[in-house]
Amino acid sequence: MTNWKDIFKKETDITNEELLKYLDKDISEDEMNAIEQKMAISDFENDAIEGLAQLKSKENIIAITNTLNQQLKKQISRSHKRNKKRKIQDQQWLIVAVLAVLLLSVVGYFLIHYYR
Repeated sequence: MTNWKDIFKKETDITNEELLKYLDKDISEDEMNAIEQKMAISDFENDAIEGLAQLKSKENIIAITNTLNQQLKKQISRSHKRNKKRKIQDQQWLIVAVLAVLLLSVVGYFLIHYYR
């Protein structure tokens, strides 16, 4: 671990190239064992390899991942746009209105107690 305070960080990330080589069985036994050890540590990576192994056309894996990444970026940008729309655009008018209501309330309070 590079940072001793980060005890939950596991440096077991498997790269895309390693995944593809593992699926094609285009690596040495030592590399295969290292990847399998990483898979044993991380359930997510284990599920990823199982899912990739079930794909019929191994050649399209890169195209599929690129498509998924593009769709994810679109969804994220849509959610950012929606969040920007939800924000109050003219907060100055809101502040002026609140101050006016407060001022009228204070003036009304003093008028009622002054003329009593």
